[in-house]
Amino acid sequence: GSESGLPHSVGGLTPGMNDEIYMIGGGPDKPSGVYRWDFSSSTLLASSSSQEIDAAYISKPQPVKFPTTLGEAYGFYYPPRHPSCTSQEAAPPLLVKAHGGPTACTGATFNPKIQYWTSRGFAVLDVDY
Repeated sequence: GSESGLPHSVGGLTPGMNDEIYMIGGGPDKPSGVYRWDFSSSTLLASSSSQEIDAAYISKPQPVKFPTTLGEAYGFYYPPRHPSCTSQEAAPPLLVKAHGGPTACTGATFNPKIQYWTSRGFAVLDVDY
């Protein structure tokens, strides 16, 4: 994975002409983009955003599981993250996000809507049921 410069999450693989693969990729801390991988390194060819976001504001997802009446459920917990703001509260306010179903799913790739809230003191639970 990351030793070869591959992004955290990949999909949409397409073979190239000269021992290379093209793919859509991204990660929790960077927007999705189109990558070329030649089996030793990857190159970002295009990105869905040209803006650089300071890593001090990026909340990275933590996988969680929790009990429900029908068994276990899973999701990603995003803690609040802001370099100059803290709170003495025992727990931050929590927003719970549920995706559309039944065939959709959530992932740990960069989501600016989640980052908006976490940079403003809210925690987010992105439920993947």
